[in-house]
Amino acid sequence: MNRKYFSLLLIAMFFMGSKISLAQIETRLATNCAMNSIEVPIYLKNMEDIKALQLKLLFDNELLHLDTTLYHYADFNSGTGGDYRIHASASHDTITIDWSAFYAVSLDDELLLSLVFSETATTGEAHFSWITDECFFKNIQNLNVDATYVVDGDISLPFSSQVAISFVQFTTGCRDDSESGGCKAQAEVNIEGGVPPYQYQWNDKFNQKDSIAIGLCEDPISVQIRDHSACVYASLFDPVIYPAAVYTIVADPEEVYITRPYVDFSIQTDDDYIEKYEWDFGDDVMATTEDASHTYTKVGSYNVSLRTENIDGCDTTVYLKNFEVKELNFCIPNVFTPNGDGINDTWIFKIVGAGSADNSSAKGFKDTGLSDVKKCSGDDLVFADHFKSSHLVVLNRGGNTVYECTNCTDYWDGGNLTDGVYFYVFTWEGEYSHGKEQGNVTILGSKK
Repeated sequence: MNRKYFSLLLIAMFFMGSKISLAQIETRLATNCAMNSIEVPIYLKNMEDIKALQLKLLFDNELLHLDTTLYHYADFNSGTGGDYRIHASASHDTITIDWSAFYAVSLDDELLLSLVFSETATTGEAHFSWITDECFFKNIQNLNVDATYVVDGDISLPFSSQVAISFVQFTTGCRDDSESGGCKAQAEVNIEGGVPPYQYQWNDKFNQKDSIAIGLCEDPISVQIRDHSACVYASLFDPVIYPAAVYTIVADPEEVYITRPYVDFSIQTDDDYIEKYEWDFGDDVMATTEDASHTYTKVGSYNVSLRTENIDGCDTTVYLKNFEVKELNFCIPNVFTPNGDGINDTWIFKIVGAGSADNSSAKGFKDTGLSDVKKCSGDDLVFADHFKSSHLVVLNRGGNTVYECTNCTDYWDGGNLTDGVYFYVFTWEGEYSHGKEQGNVTILGSKK
């Protein structure tokens, strides 16, 4: 390449780079875009990696009073506990706006916020001016960044805006405490008096950019409309959002075995306005009552759910995931000591693999029934809770019956028999299976 052209190219690149680097932050008080009860927007342009700012503005406090600020740009509110939110206040004739955080924010061309004034005089020209010596922007290196400060003009009192924003809601919204929130509200925003075409920005969780927004959950929610003359008009909309029911579902019993797989499901809630119930027990069986009973036919893990609808048409679905129907594997102790010391005084069958007991020594099993374990421990096996029917007979060495019960409700305490070895026959019937267990049990340390 010719050196002359190469030098010209370098010079052009230098000036292009200089032009980009000289881009300043523009801070504009857009009085020409004021609307409603004198909502005056402040716009920022070309702001890059700014972590602190301070703006000071003089206004005619004899004509106007600062009531509040609206439509704060979201990135200035992302701190925890409000520590990093933008702050604005008025003292006499000076408005101060400041913000700082440990992180930086960049804005291309955005509405920072709107100052909302009320009129304290019936007529006049309200003047505004930036106190530029006390305004600053600091970047992530904590260096001041050049900025220009613009005011569109004065505001004539009494104030009258030619711009009007209105909303039409198509669909009533619902909201609950679930992750999805049950959001169904749909609405349209309309503007009159601006310069079309318009660009829309809903500040909802989807950041929707059309005049019609769906799935609205927030109330109120702010909407910004940018017109062809670079005015950004904003308004707050309060959609009609009804609360959906909030509840939990519970199963009784919490642990279910295939020998007696009957479960009562119920809803726990403070909501008095639920009208429809739809249970899904996870096995292609449904129910439509408030509380429901169900009998499972197979061992397995089931995802149980309840969908409700209240009088406002809001629906909620709550899940009871991985609800288990288990095999009932049990062990029968071969010794007990009814000596009155409160330890092992009664003959109690145990559920293998239930509760917090250590059954790591249990052999592998798949089917309901008696299991051989080195240590018979676990939750107590309550016959009435785990079998449809049961029968227990205990015999002495001579073959005589010393104890017998059908559907026993109490644990055997040995009946004051002498120490020794006794024999038992235990028969049981479950919903889909039955069994007969035989063995011996030793009584030690009896009181007799």
